[in-house]
Amino acid sequence: MIILVGGGPIDPEWFQSLPEDGQWVGVDRGTVFLLEYGLRVDHAFGDFDSVTAVEKKMILQKVSTVHEEPPEKDATDMELALQWALSQNEEIKMIGVTGGRLDHFFGNIQLLLSDHALNHAYPVSIEDEKNKVTCHLPGNTTVEKDVHYPYLSFIPFTHQVKGLTLSGVKYPLSNHEISYGMTLTLSNEILDNFASISFSEGILMMIRSRD
Repeated sequence: MIILVGGGPIDPEWFQSLPEDGQWVGVDRGTVFLLEYGLRVDHAFGDFDSVTAVEKKMILQKVSTVHEEPPEKDATDMELALQWALSQNEEIKMIGVTGGRLDHFFGNIQLLLSDHALNHAYPVSIEDEKNKVTCHLPGNTTVEKDVHYPYLSFIPFTHQVKGLTLSGVKYPLSNHEISYGMTLTLSNEILDNFASISFSEGILMMIRSRD
């Protein structure tokens, strides 16, 4: 698993619950966060305009491979890091990308909707202490019950999502159509050990969350 760590707020207690055997990748100021935790960082991406001169020196000394980019570029630091991570053929988590600037947050949501991320052979997600966000193409998905994220919500990311069927949940659906502007599919709950989700057309965002 590759964990891309941005410079946004990260809950320390939740962070300590993440698997230690993941490959930690720093993205701009997120690199400092990782190094201060004493973690090994093999790759760091960014223009590093949000770190001090002392912190940048530490990054250059302690990170095996630093992918430094100019501040003026056509992709965000996180997009560049994700492009690299997608080439590694592993599960990918992006953390430290919520709770800060909304333009950065929605930009990171857009990264989940890229063709490469949607068609990646392994899950690609955005996570924080209260949410796990993934985006899906048509097909069937099995979701295991998780006490950390008890709520299950769906948001269409195309004008329409057709043939949506939800089973094993508190509010099931059968061959339903949802579209922009609807809140029907928010705040569901998994009743069984697993829930089954399928749909035939569109792009669907799944959010697993807690209060």
